Amino acid sequence: MKACLRLARVALTGLAGALTYSSVSVGATACADLALLPLAGTTITAAHEVTGGSFTPPGSGNPITNLPDFCRVALTVAPAIGVEVWLPKTTWNERYQGVGGGGYAGSISYPALAAALRAGYATASTDTGHPASVGGTFALNADGTLNWDLIDDFARRSLHEMVLKAKALINAHYGAAPKYSYWTGCSTGGRQGLMAVQRFPEEYDGLVIAAPAIHWERFIAAEIWPQIVMHQALGAPIDPARLAGLNAEAVAACDMADGVKDDVINDPRKCEFDPSSSAVLTPAEAAVVRKIWNGPTGAKTGKRLWFGLEPGTSFAGLANPSPFSIATTHLAYWVNQNPSFDWKSITEAGFEAQFRQSFREFNDVIGTDEDNLQAFRKRGGKIVMWHGESDQLIFPRGTVNYYERVASGNGGLKHVDDFMRLFMAPGVAHCAGGAGPQPVGTLEAVVDWVENGVAPDTILATRNLGGGAVRTRPLCAYPKTAVWTGSGSTDDAASFACVDGQHDKNDFKITGFGSN
Repeated sequence: MKACLRLARVALTGLAGALTYSSVSVGATACADLALLPLAGTTITAAHEVTGGSFTPPGSGNPITNLPDFCRVALTVAPAIGVEVWLPKTTWNERYQGVGGGGYAGSISYPALAAALRAGYATASTDTGHPASVGGTFALNADGTLNWDLIDDFARRSLHEMVLKAKALINAHYGAAPKYSYWTGCSTGGRQGLMAVQRFPEEYDGLVIAAPAIHWERFIAAEIWPQIVMHQALGAPIDPARLAGLNAEAVAACDMADGVKDDVINDPRKCEFDPSSSAVLTPAEAAVVRKIWNGPTGAKTGKRLWFGLEPGTSFAGLANPSPFSIATTHLAYWVNQNPSFDWKSITEAGFEAQFRQSFREFNDVIGTDEDNLQAFRKRGGKIVMWHGESDQLIFPRGTVNYYERVASGNGGLKHVDDFMRLFMAPGVAHCAGGAGPQPVGTLEAVVDWVENGVAPDTILATRNLGGGAVRTRPLCAYPKTAVWTGSGSTDDAASFACVDGQHDKNDFKITGFGSN
């Protein structure tokens, strides 16, 4: 019943938003006059031109520079969804770009707005309905009950309202609708993009979805697993310096498996380095690391509930002396509805109950893991998705798991790659960083696909080696992987070819928690 009520509310709020957009009349409107635009349930708090190439976000002392002149519109959708829409004054490319947030959001993504604006896009961002200062605590009312309205605002409604308001303002300001609409986002921003594809497939023509926080209610719960196993077995976290030493050993052992020495494990799933052979860990610590790499398991079956960190990936995100705050907030405020809940009370045996409770409560509102994307596909939408294989916060196998399920539900990989392609980035950390070359040109790739029909077989990745030297590599559309041809510089993408990665699909399956 609870799920049905939530879905009914989703349908009603979506209909209200659609009516809001369709009621706005077409006509060129000056920037200041946009403050008078009638948008149902909305208060426009600012509408003014920003000139001089610089803008300082509210509450910040750090100006964003190198900006073209633009019209800035700030608004609030009841009850508290903050949105900003930036409209280029003379440089509009007749396209719209929505930009995503990170973590529990709670603020406008000003750097992403600036990047989109510089590229000529009319662009928008949302704080998703709550201030950053409260983190994930917004999910819990003062009386200890869950605030489903704010959870829905964060998960879904804010994103839909942002698009509707942004396109209404674009239509009014320029006297024309955008010819194409795009989305870019990483982490929470990746989940937000998938939410649009699954719930509102008409909103975007193309999306860049990076390190997506899909399976939110599962991977966030699983982020506490490293802390649980360290606490249970050792009584304290493993010294970060020893964990760094272990990673150096793992990389040294598996780096050359692809025939190239570059301090990167090309395919962590094939790295067979055993932590028990480590020269820097005790036997007890090695046993703990093995559990961290494997991921959480069921107490009775021993089967994997979710994925773990990949060998060679930094432990700094989830196995630090202090636990990751998003995970602890989720357990306390969302799952247990108790601000005083102590994660240390969870045993290895008791973790499964917490994990399953998180899934039962929140999958339908924020899981973002629906694999039927036919509505988006049929209208010609395109997705470029990528994930770093050394992501220290969101387990990359979860993304491949989702892609494999989309393939299974939509006719197989050969039928999915006509609208959705996945690129795995060896050695790349969460959204950026790490030892691997970083993906570039992802938005340009999806634009070329949408507007010119050119599907990307590869995405270029680059890494500055210092002294003017640059390493480039191709990222190949899954399931292919880049292999050195045996001739030419291993720092030159032209020396690599995409070949079948010979992936074992069992590497991406969850045996202890159904097919998801």
